[in-house]
Amino acid sequence: MMDNRTNATVPTLADFFNSSVNGTVLRLLNSSLPLSTGSLYSYPELVLCAVGFSILIVVTLGGNSLVLVAVARTKKLQTATNVFVVNLSVSDCLSCLAFVWSVPAMVSTTPGYPLQTAVPCIVTAALVFITVSCSLNSLANIALNRCLLITRPKETYQWLYTPKKIALMVLIAWLVPFSAVVVPPLYGVGDIGFDPESRTCTDIDTHTKAAIYDKIQFGVFFPFPCIVIIVSYILIWRHIKKHFKKRRQNASGHMQSSTVVPSAQSSASMRDVDGGIPKGTRTLQGSLRRVESRHTLRRTKHDQLAITKNLFVVVFAFIVCFMPLAIMVVTKNNRYQLYGGLALFLNGCINPLIYAAKHPHLGPVLRAMIRCRCSSE
Repeated sequence: MMDNRTNATVPTLADFFNSSVNGTVLRLLNSSLPLSTGSLYSYPELVLCAVGFSILIVVTLGGNSLVLVAVARTKKLQTATNVFVVNLSVSDCLSCLAFVWSVPAMVSTTPGYPLQTAVPCIVTAALVFITVSCSLNSLANIALNRCLLITRPKETYQWLYTPKKIALMVLIAWLVPFSAVVVPPLYGVGDIGFDPESRTCTDIDTHTKAAIYDKIQFGVFFPFPCIVIIVSYILIWRHIKKHFKKRRQNASGHMQSSTVVPSAQSSASMRDVDGGIPKGTRTLQGSLRRVESRHTLRRTKHDQLAITKNLFVVVFAFIVCFMPLAIMVVTKNNRYQLYGGLALFLNGCINPLIYAAKHPHLGPVLRAMIRCRCSSE
């Protein structure tokens, strides 16, 4: 007796394998295309950027946390300049903590998750903008601090950099970008929230007054800090150049008058005794003290110059890392802004490495902490 089911198609293991492979290939081909949710990036690109941001966030938080702990534990590092270095590290850490909310949104198959609600995304976007601007303000404060320390009298520096005035400078570095980011949307000028094109929290380009909002941010964030940085380091360079030129002239004049012939009077003064101590001995002790004082002064100037060079490298690294994103923002090229954001976040990883490599005071402490040999001295 024939079975009526003999003509039915029975799925085999080979059929299941072929259908699975074809489905996987089809999904990969579809994923290489931009998402249908309005994103400018394909899903593999979003995953790649999410992985890159995750790595940079972890490294930035780790490196800058070491800087904060080093300054908190080491009395020698608690200087006026390092207040702004600490502020720079704090802003880098906060920008990472804020942007970490955008990473799940990049890889999520549900568009906008977990940033579908407005409040977290608005807070995240505002904090990212504020911290980036605060980083630039901190670099401007560092440049101005080094300029006044090197080019102006010590009294001027001590008058300006008191604890209260330093606290005011740090407060202004945060309040100015906060006002530029938060106040305009409250009056209907621009808005911030979730951007489906990049799957991140940023300003809304579709807002009717988005262009005005961008101009406000650009005008508040960049011109003044950049002018301060450029002018400060130009003045430092001119002062150092003039100092070394004068030093070479003094050295050549000293060599011409270096031959001294001891006189009979000086020989007699060496034999005189006052209070049991020969005058020549007292003269020699005074000379040694003056030489030691000059050596300490030269060493201090050398350290300050090395610190200034190290912090200039920090400024230069920020400019290089920020330039790609700045060009894309100015040219309105949204297609590659995520990659520009990766370059900007790379700067937060580089700063601790620059400190550890060349900073004469912070570098040894960071290296000792890495080796678990840190002390509070």
